[in-house]
Amino acid sequence: MALFFSQRRPRGFGYKPRYYDPEAERREERKRVVLGADYKSPDSADNYVPGSILRQHVSARRGMSAAENMRKRRRKTIRPVILVGVVVLVILLLMNL
Repeated sequence: MALFFSQRRPRGFGYKPRYYDPEAERREERKRVVLGADYKSPDSADNYVPGSILRQHVSARRGMSAAENMRKRRRKTIRPVILVGVVVLVILLLMNL
């Protein structure tokens, strides 16, 4: 009976870093010792600002020139117009045969 109602245990997460630099680790440790409580590691969670990456992408896109934006809009509208034109031509050719 226990066979039918048993739940599977969740699979564990085994993170293994791909790169480890012992010299960088020693430098970080020395900075911690010298600077004491004032030191914040670049990898610490205190430095992370939620949404910062998204904001960077948005600001980069806003930095595009108006001409680049206009070119992108034209490309987006030209393709469907050409496609509709080709479909209409095919339908007209099929109707005349």
